[in-house]
Amino acid sequence: MNHMYNVAKKIYWKMPQSIQGKLRLPARKIANYLRKTDLTKYNLRKNSDLSWPQFQKNILTHSNNYKGIFIQSPVIDWDVELYQRPQHLANAFAKLGYLVIYCTLNWSKDNVSGFRQVSPNIWLTNYNVIGKIPDSIVSIYSTSYAYADDIINDTEKNYHLIYEYIDHIDPKISGDPANIARLVNLKDYAFGGGADKIVASSIALYDEAVANAGAGNVILSQNGVDTAHYRNIAENDFSLPEEYRNFRNKYQNIVGYFGALAPWIWYDAINEITQNNPEIGFIFIGPDYYGGAKNITKRENVLCTGAINYKELPIYAKEFDICFIPFEPGEIARTTSPLKLFEYFALEKPVVVTSEMKECIIYNEVFKGKNSEELSHAIHNALKHKNDQSFKAKLALLADKNNWTNRAIAFEGAFKDVK
Repeated sequence: MNHMYNVAKKIYWKMPQSIQGKLRLPARKIANYLRKTDLTKYNLRKNSDLSWPQFQKNILTHSNNYKGIFIQSPVIDWDVELYQRPQHLANAFAKLGYLVIYCTLNWSKDNVSGFRQVSPNIWLTNYNVIGKIPDSIVSIYSTSYAYADDIINDTEKNYHLIYEYIDHIDPKISGDPANIARLVNLKDYAFGGGADKIVASSIALYDEAVANAGAGNVILSQNGVDTAHYRNIAENDFSLPEEYRNFRNKYQNIVGYFGALAPWIWYDAINEITQNNPEIGFIFIGPDYYGGAKNITKRENVLCTGAINYKELPIYAKEFDICFIPFEPGEIARTTSPLKLFEYFALEKPVVVTSEMKECIIYNEVFKGKNSEELSHAIHNALKHKNDQSFKAKLALLADKNNWTNRAIAFEGAFKDVK
């Protein structure tokens, strides 16, 4: 069924966006069937969702009470297990006093019909509001196919467009040639003046955007961390599964990773490291992207948990002794600002990364290696610091400096320039 779901999803995204809109409801039903999604576990409150006229009357009429209106165009469902940049920035902007409208296609986990408040100042909707709220700020991601064609072809744009350049455009992230072509077209449009501002999530992406669009049109706002989420761990509210606790207790040292088990992970290096370090336990937490999990060799000292809900993730991750970000060498590694780096900092865990991860190795506190042998050596060095209180304090300070509020404030510069 998972394979059929992925095939159906690819077919859907290859369609013209006008057809996608007409097929969205049946596509949603097919997706639920193929993924065997139990929607009762998710955001199921359709009867209380506001219609567009109700939202206009009850919410938008009070828009002067906000600093502005920020619209996140569809990129990822709100109610996924592992929160990403869109959800975190939505929360940060809401706390700064913006009205946030988070658009979803209800593709995997969301089930909204109209407008639903999911957090103070944040409304989730499956309604396309782009172009319907004058002077709003609209974010579109460099990895997002949804609405891209409509935005490019919009000749009467009455909103301010922010192009978020968050990842190098690559088939490992963005799929088949048709999708890559659509994203390249969007990027060319944004870099050519179609976007009012470009917000880059890493230094490498920022430099590229500046070279093409000019320094005055680009803002750097990297990924960050919700420090409170990783520090205020309510252990009494949740008990770790027995299999997880037993694995943890079996090893003196645990190397942990959380995030997508995706094509850009360096599986060959991981398998060599786990084989050459049988005395260390390795835990991999995260959803399987495009069959990535099958690339991790099953060993006694390896545990793959699958996806863990974001609310419970810190309880699992605090059992790590050190943390791991093994991206495969290449453009994705060189241009990515991984959220998990700062989340690991907030957990005060030493971090080991691939040497080509430039956004990580700018911090002297991060351990690195260019191959499996060097990464193994880095892991052993990092383990020496797992109980070093002075070192842990440095990591905590780095997390504070890189929190989502600071990222949103940097991003907010784009709003001020275009309004």
